[in-house]
Amino acid sequence: MQRNGGRPDGESRSGGDDAETDRPAPATLADATAADGEAVLADLIEAGAVDASGDDVALAADFGRRWQAEIEALRDADPADLAAATLAAAPAASAVEATIDRDRTYVVLSDGADEPAGEVWIRRPVAVAETAAARALAATTDLAPERRAVAAHGLSVFLDACPICETDLDARKAGGCCGPPRTDAEGHPLRALVCPDCRTQFAAFE
Repeated sequence: MQRNGGRPDGESRSGGDDAETDRPAPATLADATAADGEAVLADLIEAGAVDASGDDVALAADFGRRWQAEIEALRDADPADLAAATLAAAPAASAVEATIDRDRTYVVLSDGADEPAGEVWIRRPVAVAETAAARALAATTDLAPERRAVAAHGLSVFLDACPICETDLDARKAGGCCGPPRTDAEGHPLRALVCPDCRTQFAAFE
């Protein structure tokens, strides 16, 4: 499993309500697999989940409906049930728990070593979106579990609304509110889809 330091979204306070340290990238289902993500788009096109026949790449209509149905099934799931579903979609993880930190619900995937470095903390809205996508891929494609986990995160670029509060997502600077912006390998700032209400960050892109 890739490591993110074991803290939810890298959050830790050094004093005061607004004093937060720099945050690493928010955790996703893709952080709980060792699969290579370079071929994700090709996988999704070949599987029929994404349509690239026009000028723009778009979510295939049939797959979009299946994904939305899975989101609705998980949206009101209790934390333990959501955690179990997320674990099933993360083949590299061996343990999971649901926890609340500063009034935010997280699904915590673990490699079973009982060490913070082996944990991946995933915000509830991200867990719903990506676990739903992985379940839809499992039902409609032949992708291997490791590729489904990476593809499920990649599909987040097609989200229009937060899967929990259903607020329209905005494209904003990627990264923590008080830390430096996230950048690509060449130092260019990244943008991300963010829910303005619950401040959950989904997919980041250039």
